[in-house]
Amino acid sequence: MPNTVPIGDIMAGQPGQALPPDLEDFMSASNDGVMLLSFGSYLDFVVPEIVDKFCDAFTDRKNRLRVIWKMKDTNVCPDDNGRIKLMSWIPQNDLLADPRVQIFISHGGFNSIIESAYHAKPLIIFPIGADQPSNAAAAESKGFAIRMDISDFSSEMLLSNIEMLLNDLTYRRNALLSSAILRDRPHTAAQRVSAMIDHVIKYGDRHLRTGAFELSVAQFFMFDVLVVVVMLCIVVLLFAILVCCRVYRTCRRCCCKQNKLKTA
Repeated sequence: MPNTVPIGDIMAGQPGQALPPDLEDFMSASNDGVMLLSFGSYLDFVVPEIVDKFCDAFTDRKNRLRVIWKMKDTNVCPDDNGRIKLMSWIPQNDLLADPRVQIFISHGGFNSIIESAYHAKPLIIFPIGADQPSNAAAAESKGFAIRMDISDFSSEMLLSNIEMLLNDLTYRRNALLSSAILRDRPHTAAQRVSAMIDHVIKYGDRHLRTGAFELSVAQFFMFDVLVVVVMLCIVVLLFAILVCCRVYRTCRRCCCKQNKLKTA
């Protein structure tokens, strides 16, 4: 829209900060890379059976990546090998900016999608609600994400998709392309906002306003269109009833005539 400025990359574009010592030590101990799992606060309320599926996949011998898992309860997935690190909070953008992170498993929130695309990290997305299904569909259509159903998946399916992201270079190329497109802008997000504020101070915002502001409530919510559609439906229904009545009367008259001829 003419009255909006895209600044989705305002957080992702910030320089990555140094990781805390415990995270740095955990990631440095990995030979094959690290996988990041964060569902915001959603996974804290997911049924235990779903959490167990994630845990089974991450502790399976087929999984060669270390896992950093954002989870309020840090005891849901015990791991004797020390390959899983559960944390109640993670510096998500700083981790995604780290080249040792190979895959991001997310619920598909807008910020997570933007940060992952900005740092060229392929995604496995489990959309739960709100805008997440459409975000997941968009990321999947761009070829740098795989969408999965949070209510219908197995640890084997998750492991298979993890291997697909690691071995199929198409996902990595598409992630790099999306990152290049997102970064290839003449100005940063902060500069775009500042420029628009200066523009509005100088010239006002009337020329930027969408025509929707000029519509009445009935027009904005298309009540006028709804009334027309309802009226058309009523007319069609009445016409169908009228036709049925005429056909019924015609058939009844024919039957009456036949009965009279038989009795005569």
